[in-house]
Amino acid sequence: MNEDFEQDELEEEEQLDDDDLFLHNLNSTLFVKKDFDMKEFNYEWLDIIEDCIPYIQNILRNPRRFIINEEEIVKVELARRVTVESVIHLSQHTNLIQKIEDNGDVKPSKILNINKEESMDTYENRFIYTLVNNLRVFFEQRLEVSGGNSYCFDKNNLKYEANTKVYGENLKISIDVSDVTRDVMEHTGDKGGLTLSERIRKAKTQIDGFFGTELIQILAKLHVSPVRSPIKKTNVILKNPNFRKAEELWNYIQSFESKDKRKKENREFFDKGILKEEYDQAFLMAFIANKNFISSSSSTTETNIIQQMSQRLIDNLLETDSDLTEDRLGELFQKQISITKEKNTERKKRIDSVISSRLDREIRSITELLDGFKKEGTA
Repeated sequence: MNEDFEQDELEEEEQLDDDDLFLHNLNSTLFVKKDFDMKEFNYEWLDIIEDCIPYIQNILRNPRRFIINEEEIVKVELARRVTVESVIHLSQHTNLIQKIEDNGDVKPSKILNINKEESMDTYENRFIYTLVNNLRVFFEQRLEVSGGNSYCFDKNNLKYEANTKVYGENLKISIDVSDVTRDVMEHTGDKGGLTLSERIRKAKTQIDGFFGTELIQILAKLHVSPVRSPIKKTNVILKNPNFRKAEELWNYIQSFESKDKRKKENREFFDKGILKEEYDQAFLMAFIANKNFISSSSSTTETNIIQQMSQRLIDNLLETDSDLTEDRLGELFQKQISITKEKNTERKKRIDSVISSRLDREIRSITELLDGFKKEGTA
């Protein structure tokens, strides 16, 4: 049974030419390992912060204050000053009157003392205090995540292994290809004559400067409670343009969603498509070239190889695109020939330049040497 099968296989192989027999017995694999990592940073958040910083600076330069009246009953000799409120209070609390003089003067034992102090502990100021603290945290987080250039890293490792048999001759091939592309994309984030990195440094300096202002330092010492969303719509926040802008920044930070783009891919697989077929064809081309060089040493060897390879190439193109016309095929070949000729011309120019430069150096060296001999002879 096995002998009949082998006989049928031999008869089938005899009906095939070398190229077809090569492909008929071909056994190949193409293993692909792909590592891809791309990150594109979006700096819209920096635009928003830069736009709002001047408004926050306006608020911090002129913080809102209110007067606190602290009332206390003190001995007359300790009272700092007597106000209208003190007199009214005394008239309402006659028990504090020590005596009334004959001339009608009233001598109190104690009196109401009112201390008036300025305070910055208002809701609006606590809103700004909380916003400034949140802004610093947000800014540092964004720098940690996207404080650099966008990039793209693409690495492909391919291992092609194949074997075939042509008239009892075993052929094998193994190819390892490593293709690495690293692309760092510099941000064109220039604004106001500043580069992206300069803008980031400037914004950071301005935000750090907020913490040296009177308002932030006083509220920090008071350990005021931070405000929370939703923000109260006080008259100041509703009508003051600086506070309206500050509220816009607050809402942006609270609802922030990153627009950075990230794509990462790590795959390992055996390719069974067009790429593997191209490697199969490359193996076949190598077989054709090797076969012709071994079988013939005449001047027609190169022509035979070119003819066979061209025929195989055309066959592949037609298999890929059955609608390919003769004119289109001619255009493709002509375009590639022009590109190759141009590359060869440039390469020849570079070689000629190197040779010419080298000859010039050698001629100068010989001339200097002869001049030295002449000087010695004259001496």
